[in-house]
Amino acid sequence: MFHLLFVILLSNFVFFKLAEYDPIQLLPEKLAIKLFMFFWAVGLIYLHSKYSEKDFFSFGSILAILPCFVTSNFMSYPVIPIGFALALTIRHQEALQERISWFLVIGMGAFLYWIIKDWYDDFALIRILLLFEVLIFVSIAKAWKEEIKQTVVDGLLLGFLINAVILSIKMFLEPNFSISAYREELFLIPVSLIGSNSFLVLGLAVYSIHLGNRYKNLFYFAVLIFASFLLMISVSRISILSVGLLVFLIMWNQRSNSVKKILLVVGIPVILLYVLFSVYSEKILLDIGTIGIRLSIWKLHFFSTFANAPVFGLGFNPEKIIPFLDVRYLSIADFESVKDYMIHFHTFPLAHNLYFQMLSSVGIVGVIVFFYFVFTFQFRFFKNYNKFSSKEKLLVSVLSIWLVHEFLDFSSLEVANVFFLGMVVVCLWNSTFDRENKKEITNPIFSKLYLTIFFFILLLFSIRFSFVEQSIFRYYKDVQLSAFYEFQPKTNSSLRPLRDMNLELLNNWKVRFLGERYFFLELALAAGSETESDLLVQCFETMPRKELCSANLMAYVIKQQNMENALHMSRYFLSTKDPFGIYTRDFL
Repeated sequence: MFHLLFVILLSNFVFFKLAEYDPIQLLPEKLAIKLFMFFWAVGLIYLHSKYSEKDFFSFGSILAILPCFVTSNFMSYPVIPIGFALALTIRHQEALQERISWFLVIGMGAFLYWIIKDWYDDFALIRILLLFEVLIFVSIAKAWKEEIKQTVVDGLLLGFLINAVILSIKMFLEPNFSISAYREELFLIPVSLIGSNSFLVLGLAVYSIHLGNRYKNLFYFAVLIFASFLLMISVSRISILSVGLLVFLIMWNQRSNSVKKILLVVGIPVILLYVLFSVYSEKILLDIGTIGIRLSIWKLHFFSTFANAPVFGLGFNPEKIIPFLDVRYLSIADFESVKDYMIHFHTFPLAHNLYFQMLSSVGIVGVIVFFYFVFTFQFRFFKNYNKFSSKEKLLVSVLSIWLVHEFLDFSSLEVANVFFLGMVVVCLWNSTFDRENKKEITNPIFSKLYLTIFFFILLLFSIRFSFVEQSIFRYYKDVQLSAFYEFQPKTNSSLRPLRDMNLELLNNWKVRFLGERYFFLELALAAGSETESDLLVQCFETMPRKELCSANLMAYVIKQQNMENALHMSRYFLSTKDPFGIYTRDFL
């Protein structure tokens, strides 16, 4: 009962954070999230009574965090409840406590290296921790019974359906909403995320359909309908094409001619609907201009990586680093395309391609390791092809099409997609793979040391992220978020009362522990005070993003009087570090 209490409290913590951040609200405010939280708790109690105590220990904590993966995708908080849920699960996972595989050990070493490399960047650390947590989750969940795996998949699909229904209602209640118009500024969800996420949901829903289970199939059918709707309004061309390819493979693999005819009768009108919808939407089916911009960004990622960090890459947030490196290798046309992209979308140049993003993040070594696992998986699959069920073959098709999908998109390290991918791998894992993976470390002391390090990392980042997020909430009236500056002071807000600040103490532990996001928050809060100049000096001494320090120095110099020489020197200094003019154009 205490474990059930912990699970419900963890679930409530997830919903409280969703209510804190959620950009999509229905009237009365937050009612949807409150109802969702209540019914989810009831569902946890029901499953606790349905399954044995041992079974619920093995997966109950995972159910508590499922709303993280279908509701919000941009904030840092999910890595904390996910980590605590995994810790609760590991505590009752004897198999994992006794046997730690070499894959997990090597993974731990790689993640520690990336954490040290990207220590100052919160966004990069979130990507790293999510991958680490999914690695742990797959290691836990692959040992579950099929019934438990399906229960977690059903919970994931139920959460997706509830969120999709709320999102759809909100869209139709919005007076300015048009089904043929893309409105990212209203719903704060990017096209690529909706498209890729809906594609993976479609795969899991089709995989879950059971013959003879009419009521459950109605639920899966509802998931298919809403996933298709979100896919259509995203107008993600590559996602829609991926779904069409998946439908074609499903029809091709049907042995029954009658089933093929039914699928053709249903599938052809749906495909025509997608085509007509795309024709009358804001996007066109084939946009050469968009492809040209992506080619320019891919060249930027490729040449920047090979010129600066070809072996291990630039880190897990390379799009923030690449624009400030040497760009002489780019043609004038490519340079202008990337520059226009950043100015128009007011964002750093994300690769929109999993493979170029991976290359710039983890270098040649990381790409080789990734493709080693992909080819090994495919080899084992085709080697034991007849031992897999038709549904497992379907999921392999989903993963294969997803690999093609990611040539023109990159949303794999968002909270939702990375967990959905992990769940697809868990559904595929069976004894065929386990038999070929017998190398294990069985020393219990080593296993406990591994789990202790994992929990320490979780606790460390729990403190860091919580402190930074609470600081942002505390001073949200004084600063505003900025894509390129992190934070900027609000001109219409009163300056906060400055605290007595020991700069040496801040330099020694606070900045180095809390990272650049917290530092630039402090710098924005100190605007117009005597402390600002000291923090600018500290910025150049401690922060890796010198171009952002230069931009803040430029803003400081402009506000001062009788500093013309310093103004010219600052402008020159900034221009040498800002080839695309991201910051320079603000001061021309």
